[in-house]
Amino acid sequence: MIRRILTLTTALLLAVGSLSAAEPARDVTFYLVSDTHVGMNYRKTTPPFGSDEFNAHVAKTLEVLAQVPGTAWQAGPVAEAMKGKGPVPRPLGMIVAGDLTEVGNAAQWADFDRLFPWKGTTPAKYPTFALAGNHDGGNAGPVRQGLRLRNREMAAAGLVTASEDGLHTSWNWQGVHFINVNLYGGDGAKEGAKESSMWNPEASLTYLKAQLARIGRTEPVVIVQHLDFGARSTWWDQAKRKAFYEAIKEHNIIALLHGHTHDITRLKFPEDKDYADFGGQGPRFDCFSAGAFKPDAKDGKPFPGPRYPCECYVFRIVGDKFVAAHYTAEPGGWNTSKHAPQLTFVKSIKQDGGRR
Repeated sequence: MIRRILTLTTALLLAVGSLSAAEPARDVTFYLVSDTHVGMNYRKTTPPFGSDEFNAHVAKTLEVLAQVPGTAWQAGPVAEAMKGKGPVPRPLGMIVAGDLTEVGNAAQWADFDRLFPWKGTTPAKYPTFALAGNHDGGNAGPVRQGLRLRNREMAAAGLVTASEDGLHTSWNWQGVHFINVNLYGGDGAKEGAKESSMWNPEASLTYLKAQLARIGRTEPVVIVQHLDFGARSTWWDQAKRKAFYEAIKEHNIIALLHGHTHDITRLKFPEDKDYADFGGQGPRFDCFSAGAFKPDAKDGKPFPGPRYPCECYVFRIVGDKFVAAHYTAEPGGWNTSKHAPQLTFVKSIKQDGGRR
């Protein structure tokens, strides 16, 4: 009898272990911010809002972000999906989706690297993954060169793997694959532009294809770039956008993250026009833009003046459940605008989960 009980107990333990191996625990939280424009100088505002004041604004925004961990989740579908899973955890990292600087010079890059060190900002010690945007200059400029050095340091620390030239990166958080293609996923400069200009994505599509080839088609993937994916975008050629879609359409892309527009959005790629141009078949993917750190000038004054905006998408993946919530500097922290229901989001990351 005792031997039989032990045999049954062993079988149960093996079954549980097998289930755990088949369905590994996953709990990944990360932030998306963008368009920090470090070094911005509002020369025409009254009073002038210079680069020192602007950089102090950026630092203040980072202090606000440091308060997010431990916050109760945004009311609504996200809070329902996260019921019993605790408040917002400390993120595994923060992604800064391009336009790191205003004009891409060496001084502004040094300020960005100080404000957003890859080892983590103070007081929020989580790694920061940065991308080059159109404001950050060409392939020989201080920002892209600084990013190459920074990415190699991160690779040496085991946080990422970097492309041969050091510009593009990828990393894996608990079975979720992240691929950073910087400006956008493309090969060759935009038509009519110099190869040395910011219009050159530096073979990022080739890099993307190589990374995807190493990843199973059902494994969850997040792609990050600066430019938006909208059909209205003229920043990357339509042929390049179609080539990008062809490269990703057979994979389980759970999110496309971007900046550039300064708008807080959750959209689909391809949008209707592009979808028709691309043949009208295949999946459509969820795109997220966090907005911008850069306040717009309004009536001669930087808007919103003394209120420090904190536009940040907060993502969490628990098991196969993906949630997106939008944090701001509004009272209570979470976005309470009329657009909030569109921005908050819950879906499954299993193959075809959330596709339509």
